[in-house]
Amino acid sequence: MENLVTANIRSRPTRTFISILAVALGVILMLVVGGIVSGTLDDYLGRTMALGSDFILQPGGSSIFYAFSDASLNQKLTGVIEGLPGVAAVTPVLSKFHAKGFGLVFGIDMESYNKFPGRLEILEGTPSLEGDEVIVDQAYADAQKLKPGMTINVLNHDFTVTAICRPGAVVRVFIPLETMKMLNGTPDKVTIMFIKAEPKADLDTVYQTLADKFPGNSILRASDPNLLLAETRLPGLNEFRMLVVLVSMLLSFMVILLAMYTTIFERTREIGILKSLGASRRFIVGMIIQESAMICGLGALLGIAVSEVIRFVIIARFPTLQVSMTAEDLLRGLVLGLLAGTFGALYPAYKAAKMDPVKALSYE
Repeated sequence: MENLVTANIRSRPTRTFISILAVALGVILMLVVGGIVSGTLDDYLGRTMALGSDFILQPGGSSIFYAFSDASLNQKLTGVIEGLPGVAAVTPVLSKFHAKGFGLVFGIDMESYNKFPGRLEILEGTPSLEGDEVIVDQAYADAQKLKPGMTINVLNHDFTVTAICRPGAVVRVFIPLETMKMLNGTPDKVTIMFIKAEPKADLDTVYQTLADKFPGNSILRASDPNLLLAETRLPGLNEFRMLVVLVSMLLSFMVILLAMYTTIFERTREIGILKSLGASRRFIVGMIIQESAMICGLGALLGIAVSEVIRFVIIARFPTLQVSMTAEDLLRGLVLGLLAGTFGALYPAYKAAKMDPVKALSYE
């Protein structure tokens, strides 16, 4: 049967290639889009954890993606929080999305920000952040070919790079908080406040104190990645991931269904000859399923290979954009590609197995 299957595939190279390509496209869609979503989220959460804060205070209904949060927190709350029992440090931050750099910009008060374990660790330049000065991390500097003393445009405003810091400090571009408030038109408002508890303080007690003091606001636990992700509001994320998987599988399913269904009609006489020679229904079904599985396997492998190439290209072109493709993701892409194609071949296989050999032999 194996020789017969491969012969059937080789006899229709154009259709086989199109089917393999379609399955590959489904796998590429699933791996690349899913990889960008997962990679961005994992990188973002990792860099947020790296700051070393225990809690994040945001306006009610906000998410960990600070670009979607309103600048509606009164900066004067900083003094109130600092006076609460168990609180060691607070730093207010005003965030804004920078389209050109495809990332967030933080307006920070460097003195309070550097009280946290994940403070700006300067690798090159002068640790100064005032007026029209900007500090960028190493990844952003490498991507934009920046050096201290150079001028860059951020949020339609020219800044002078004073220093380059280590990567992993929540975002990649930092400007003075006062300058950010001026550019944003919010003189007394900030987006978020990072809060660090005292070393010996009970985190649950501090959390409850914050919740009682600021009802209606969002307080995220940033001391544990699982808690941070669980309490983060990411509307539609799981649905989006599932939609990508379903679209990918549907693409593979429909292509294999149409390809194999058409093949059955083209090979009606061949199937009739096989059945007249004693081929069982199981043999016919197995032949169709094996042919489909081989096409889907080749398509899935091609999709995995191309996805890896696309990942390297994205990282090379946009070093600050993360694309996550673990061995588990690649295996999932392979399995789902095979399953979708195999299910697509079931109906054509059933039709072939039910075919009357006498009618098949007389088919023109």
